[in-house]
Amino acid sequence: MIKGITDIKEEYKIGAKKRQFILDKAVEFITAKNPKYGTQGDRHHFLLDKVGLTETEYLECLNKATNGGVVREVLAWLNYLYSVLF
Repeated sequence: MIKGITDIKEEYKIGAKKRQFILDKAVEFITAKNPKYGTQGDRHHFLLDKVGLTETEYLECLNKATNGGVVREVLAWLNYLYSVLF
């Protein structure tokens, strides 16, 4: 059975000494090719609802998983938007 967010050991909760371990495992989980983990949306909900990641932590893990691709894409979109508006 998957433990709920309240069942996570204290040392793995936000701000705890082993939190980075959870974040590193989240990056591996996001990039795993195994279809049993479901879609990226399923993984997103699992990491937030069951593991207890914050939205910010999830986005940081996603950015690491894509080697900074998320940030690059946002910056490219902002540059485009700026060029269109100004």
